Amino acid sequence: MNDHGPADQPVRDAALDPGRSFIVQAPAGSGKTELLTRRFLRLLAVVERPEEIVAITFTRKAAGEMRDRILGALRSGADDTAPDNAHDRAGWRLARAALARDAGLGWGLLENPRRLRIETIDALNAWLARQLPVSSRLGAA
Repeated sequence: MNDHGPADQPVRDAALDPGRSFIVQAPAGSGKTELLTRRFLRLLAVVERPEEIVAITFTRKAAGEMRDRILGALRSGADDTAPDNAHDRAGWRLARAALARDAGLGWGLLENPRRLRIETIDALNAWLARQLPVSSRLGAA
């Protein structure tokens, strides 16, 4: 880490590019959840519907933490006062852009956070199976 952030900051910045896909692997405490939260916010600023974005994790706890962080960032972005810290201000700007898109398209994410698709692998598989009840042999919902 230096005065300008972590040594891998260029890679973290590249991971925010909505035109590219990424898999994030890193040890505990390295900032994965923050990076994924920022990427989710960045993607919200460009999609037509928030359901177009799917964040997948292994555990319900991790999915809950990710949802909490995204909603917390959106709530912070609703405040017109930018944070003093440059790092926090960058996240605030991402949240502001996501909220502008939200307002423009009438998503109401803060009132209806269930539109955010942050799921476990198991939950995603179950959702996919329900979309194809005959093929999956699970029957209709």
